Amino acid sequence: MAAILLAACGLIPATVAAASAAPVLETDTGRATAGYFRLHWEAATPEVRLERAPTAAFDGPQTEYEGPDDARVLSGQPDGISHLRIAALEDGRPVAWSEAVAVTVEHHPLSRAFLFFGIGGVVFLSTLALIVHGARKDES
Repeated sequence: MAAILLAACGLIPATVAAASAAPVLETDTGRATAGYFRLHWEAATPEVRLERAPTAAFDGPQTEYEGPDDARVLSGQPDGISHLRIAALEDGRPVAWSEAVAVTVEHHPLSRAFLFFGIGGVVFLSTLALIVHGARKDES
């Protein structure tokens, strides 16, 4: 913030102020039950790097995206907590990091999927039986 004020006063170049402004990263949810979630960010530089790590310390981060977009949907995520952050890039190097966000992915249990499948089967068979019964009654 101080760099932006100094740039506005003409004390440092605007490009230095833009590069030092930390990007802002937001997510649409803190808990994802379908294995995907959306991220949106604002950065002062046109290029950014999105990283995901299993720990808040960002040990062994994985680059999920690098480029000029301002949003991303991460899908196919495994159960667990993903820690995410975004870096403003200048000449391909990170110059400022956002605050990290955490998203917990908890897929629906398989038992629930089988329950819904079973209910759907009962509804289908009941509808089919009703149609066949109505057709037979109409013939007679």
